[in-house]
Amino acid sequence: MEPKSIDAYDLQKWLSSSVEKPVIIDVREDMELNIASLPFTEIFIPMSQVSIELVVSELDKYKKKNFVVLCHRGIRSYNFGQWLLDNDIVNEVWNLSDGIDGWSRDVDSSIPRY
Repeated sequence: MEPKSIDAYDLQKWLSSSVEKPVIIDVREDMELNIASLPFTEIFIPMSQVSIELVVSELDKYKKKNFVVLCHRGIRSYNFGQWLLDNDIVNEVWNLSDGIDGWSRDVDSSIPRY
């Protein structure tokens, strides 16, 4: 099993729909968050700080939720999503395939690109 791919446009449709919203996990580093962030992101776990204990404690309060992971361009978030699946932390996870860069380009140009 691997992370499901979702693009910025489809994520925006999901977030604005009446179905249960996904929990957004941003795995970028603090300096990247200072440049650009999405207002609806609920969990920040920089890749440099990932540990099973930290991730389980952060995700534990979101039982039975859908998770979408994002980073700058979708590579780190894909790897993190795969790690979540490989460690049986979640059963299903989506990866924002073009990351926050795709979100800025395709959905909200007010989000700075870097």
